[in-house]
Amino acid sequence: MGLLKSREEKEQEQRAKMQQWLRDRSLEDLSDEDYAQVDRIRAELWGTGFLGALNNITATDKELQINIQNILLGISEQNWLLIKQNDKLNKQNEEIIKLLKAKVQNR
Repeated sequence: MGLLKSREEKEQEQRAKMQQWLRDRSLEDLSDEDYAQVDRIRAELWGTGFLGALNNITATDKELQINIQNILLGISEQNWLLIKQNDKLNKQNEEIIKLLKAKVQNR
């Protein structure tokens, strides 16, 4: 048993943690594209000290500014994901309406 994990082992471990995190939020059926974006959001909000920004009262002004900037980046990523999902829903709704209109006209 080696002391150092290989890059592949680290990636598998990280992916398993991410899958559990998604399952905890009922998001395990995301597409690969959405998964990647959610992973970026998670990295912005968690990996850069999101919780530290809220709990670290003794941080310097510069550290707090960096944490706030990272939080804003995470929120921006979330907004892009919501925009993309909204666009997908709108296109699906338009297709459903089109199919229903065609079905009504064929009666």
